[in-house]
Amino acid sequence: MIMRSVMAVKLHGICVTQCELQYSGSITLPPRILNESKLRAGDVVSIYNFNNGARYDTYVIEGDDDHTVGINGPSARLCYQGDRIVVVQYVSTDEEINSQVLFFNEDNQQVEQEAVF
Repeated sequence: MIMRSVMAVKLHGICVTQCELQYSGSITLPPRILNESKLRAGDVVSIYNFNNGARYDTYVIEGDDDHTVGINGPSARLCYQGDRIVVVQYVSTDEEINSQVLFFNEDNQQVEQEAVF
């Protein structure tokens, strides 16, 4: 069996609404976006920042409201409120999966969804 690392979910164009440097780390995503993307608290994701090119990995935590997209801990030095980012989850699998890309506007409303593979 050969395991492949493939993109499972991509949230394209999410807008950072909050940065909290004095926090243990992570990205806070609204419950609405977690439901739309099927991501869960604790999932490891990669973050790519359109504004400055920063790239890093972190984990997801579920927010308390449907509006806050927060960058927490040391990663808050890599993003600022108003930055547009891409959040990507890669998985290791030997099965075919239906990768999804969800596109968001500056208000973090989903505007489009497409199956990639």
